[in-house]
Amino acid sequence: MYDWDVVIAGAGPAGLAAGMVFADSGLRTLVCEKKRLPLDKACGEGVMPPGAAVLQRLGIYELLPPGGFAPFQGIRFYSPAGRCASGVFREGPGLGIDRRILSKALAQRARSTAGLTMWEEAPVEGFDRESGSLRVQVKGETLSTRLLVGADGLHSRLRRLSGVHMACRRHNRWGIRQHFHVRPWSDFVEVYWAQGAEAYITPCGAEMVNVAFLWDADRQDGRAAGRSLFDSLMDKFPELRSRLDGAEPAGPPAAAGPLEQRAKSPIGDGVLLIGDAAGYLDARTGEGISIALAQALALQDTVVPLLCRQDGMLTAAELAGYLQVHRKIVRPYYLITGKVLALSRHPRMVEGAISLLSRFPGLFQRLLSMNMGPGW
Repeated sequence: MYDWDVVIAGAGPAGLAAGMVFADSGLRTLVCEKKRLPLDKACGEGVMPPGAAVLQRLGIYELLPPGGFAPFQGIRFYSPAGRCASGVFREGPGLGIDRRILSKALAQRARSTAGLTMWEEAPVEGFDRESGSLRVQVKGETLSTRLLVGADGLHSRLRRLSGVHMACRRHNRWGIRQHFHVRPWSDFVEVYWAQGAEAYITPCGAEMVNVAFLWDADRQDGRAAGRSLFDSLMDKFPELRSRLDGAEPAGPPAAAGPLEQRAKSPIGDGVLLIGDAAGYLDARTGEGISIALAQALALQDTVVPLLCRQDGMLTAAELAGYLQVHRKIVRPYYLITGKVLALSRHPRMVEGAISLLSRFPGLFQRLLSMNMGPGW
């Protein structure tokens, strides 16, 4: 009766992980990606311990090339005045990995999953509801499905088409990143704070680091762009510049933003949003990939049983169980990230907070665990 049980828009970590969950349960699943794989993205490339554990469960680690990733033990903060505080993860190491390498491994695992089909250069162009099913327009074709999953990223088209996009925005924050050929000097993700910006250094290979900047666009010279923008942000962090002296860039910088995106709800009749498409606040706490993977795994217990025991399009009321789990997953992220964003606008408070964390590393560790949520 239906061409597919599930159609997924987007082949990032959220979309591919969701596709594996559905297909492993015997559901005919199609993943549609508007670009060619592997995908790249302006990303800090640090996967927090819960997300790293999910990647292990999915069998992704065994598909990664030697030297193509790096574990990290925690987070280290540097204040504008040079104070330092380190927090070690009690859940185990995180994973630093080039987004293209992660995308390639996830796609390889997805292609080996029975019941999962992937279409590249095939964007979802629209959909309508008809006679208890969804009619989805993909690359000139109309497909029928029982559930459409929007995993199409920060500026999700599905979020807008489904009518749940919210235009309100309190923060005008952006990010830019660039890779450098250099041996990582730390097994921590290092975070340097400055006025209106932060720098994030993630070890992501045996001879590679990712340098990412997040900044408030309202507090940065808007005339800078591309390479000049990256350099202007680097000027805020002289210690970091000296560490990278002589290091060769591995490709051009890539930027993304505005980072804050809101959705009224991640569910609707026949539609479900996961990952950045379901809403995003900021990259400051590094939880993006972990949250996306957690949401994908949550589909197993909340959505898969519905699709397996009944026919027809799933309604928003039937998806309420997923909504409850979704809220549980994202609540710590929004709470902690919101507080850190507020803190960053007060330099003296940043100094005080990092000084406090340096004296009480156990407190830092507990805060890191709170940010990662109660466990998935």
